[in-house]
Amino acid sequence: MGKQIITISRTYGSGGREIGRLVAQKLQVDFYDKNILSLLVEKTGISEEGLKNADERLIKRSPSPYGFTEETDYGTNHYLYEAQVRLIGELAQKGPCVIVGRLADWILRNREDVLNVFITAPGEARIQRIMGYEDVDEETARELMIQVDRRRKSYYDYFTHQQWERMENRDLVINSSLLGIEETVGMISEIAKRA
Repeated sequence: MGKQIITISRTYGSGGREIGRLVAQKLQVDFYDKNILSLLVEKTGISEEGLKNADERLIKRSPSPYGFTEETDYGTNHYLYEAQVRLIGELAQKGPCVIVGRLADWILRNREDVLNVFITAPGEARIQRIMGYEDVDEETARELMIQVDRRRKSYYDYFTHQQWERMENRDLVINSSLLGIEETVGMISEIAKRA
């Protein structure tokens, strides 16, 4: 295999997580996504629930006795980011894998054996997919799509000092609705083998 590690960034509702899982199965390599949270629990001692609240987002400070504050808790964010950087580096050292999200494209940017993929799709296709797996109506799906993408962008932009939507940092940008999930999986797998 040419590229040993595949990172997948994605817009919400594009099928990126499913595509990543299927690419890992096809290439018979490890797959990391939300299971990174369980690994971080072991490393940091922070509860899995606490980590879920901070997953791919800048967390806010807790309500204070003087009223709710909207300030971002930069100390906690940086602590969790540094733990995530170390963990993703360790996972990459272990061997071939697919990592979805969690700034993996940025964290592993200096490695030659990484294929950085960004998966997106037109808004309407994404809304339909969100409606299906979240079991929500169209309006709620549209709001979720906007909120999650905004949260991911904010998180990515803050820690990387780059813009999430800039494609210069990606090796491959794919519209998953063009070929469908299975063909997209095949294309990424083939490029990873040949690159």
